[in-house]
Amino acid sequence: MKKIIILSGKGGVGKTTISSATAVRIADLDPDAKVLIASFDIAHNLSDIFGVEIGDKITRLHPDMNLFGIEPDPEHYIHLFVDPIFKLAKQTIYDLVVTRLSPTIRKMVDSMLLAENMPMQAKTAAFFQIFLNAGVEEFDYMISDFPPTGATINLFEVPVFFIDNLLKNFMGYKSAIVVGYEGVRRLLNPTKILDGRSPLNDMFSELRKIQKAGDTVHAMLKKHLSLRLVAIPEKAAVNETLRALVDLSKFYDPNCVYINKIISKDVIKGNPFLKGKREEQLTRIKELQEKVPNKKIFEIELKMNEPINVDGLKNISKDIYKNCTLDDVLNPCI
Repeated sequence: MKKIIILSGKGGVGKTTISSATAVRIADLDPDAKVLIASFDIAHNLSDIFGVEIGDKITRLHPDMNLFGIEPDPEHYIHLFVDPIFKLAKQTIYDLVVTRLSPTIRKMVDSMLLAENMPMQAKTAAFFQIFLNAGVEEFDYMISDFPPTGATINLFEVPVFFIDNLLKNFMGYKSAIVVGYEGVRRLLNPTKILDGRSPLNDMFSELRKIQKAGDTVHAMLKKHLSLRLVAIPEKAAVNETLRALVDLSKFYDPNCVYINKIISKDVIKGNPFLKGKREEQLTRIKELQEKVPNKKIFEIELKMNEPINVDGLKNISKDIYKNCTLDDVLNPCI
């Protein structure tokens, strides 16, 4: 893997279009490399942009390009992530005689430890972690169309809390937990005294795998990530982008911003509404430039026609990146 590019921003600003155009541009500039675009937004629409049915399997997007796409199903990946842990957690609890004496407790445990009960933020974060560990290393570049900013922060925040804080602290107390559990287990179920095996050790082994996988993903992102934000030149969108730059920098520092849907001066033709709107947009762009002078800002004019399919995306990618080299696209700088 040479580069992982993640695009996020306020809903409706054109993240999918710019993500797709970026993938097409990279595939054009480095035709021997394998490029993957993946949608991590629950409301997938890569298929609509490329005019190809994609779904949950990696799909070639153009017969003459090393360009592939996938719209992963989070429900599928969340089961891969948590089912083994939940199964062992249930076995650990069932190993205590109290669950055999109380069917109600067993029923309660069965109903609680289900992947379906996990909050959507945890599901999305988990399937992003699993996906990065599920064979994307065969690709040279991965461009990721992320959900709106708040959900993107959750994608980074949940693994940091779970793996760096909760899980590592929990694993640090493994010996004390095992001793305490074995004491209770044998007290409640004397027939187990001579049986040295319990599912708790298996659960710790599975948790260690999750910790290792999380560390691998974190290292991969630290080494290869280019985090980018997409906005439109309106006050609310610019203010959200400025907040996102601060919030996301706690995890990974964004290195560029795309300002999309700028009214071109060529279409004004004496229209006072369009003229006034463009002037307002330029004011918002200037505000952003002044507040983040160290970030590369790509300015993208509003198009009359939607950039549908690879040919349309090639056109908009040229408008975005103009004469940029491959390195300029991968590592934008002022």
